Amino acid sequence: MEDNKVAASIITNSTNGILSITITFSNIGETSYFLNKKLAFHNGIYTISCLSLNAEGKEIKRRINIKVKPSSFPDDYIEIKPHSSHKGSLILNEYFNLPDSGIISIQYQASARNPVTGDIDVINSDITEIEIGG
Repeated sequence: MEDNKVAASIITNSTNGILSITITFSNIGETSYFLNKKLAFHNGIYTISCLSLNAEGKEIKRRINIKVKPSSFPDDYIEIKPHSSHKGSLILNEYFNLPDSGIISIQYQASARNPVTGDIDVINSDITEIEIGG
């Protein structure tokens, strides 16, 4: 049996001081993958710390810490069928204290228990850089 595998990739957009990202979660496995909605920015909401943002080598802090309730399968999961993808978008200004200008590096890094297999799944993206405000 082949393991489920999901890859994450980031697209950024900076307009009028607003920085948004879209992350595409691609199932490269042969069976359905179940992604926790909290890790997928479901409805544009960021609830689990899975983004690493840095500017000039320093971590950009989140504005608020959010208390997270346990997830329930299948209600709190999105099914990504084999060789399909799911996109989640987020406006970073709402959740992070972004600088007015400079280069920001962004990486998606998450690990969660797979609700089907019980294994720990790790989903990481490459580091994406974007210049804002300049």
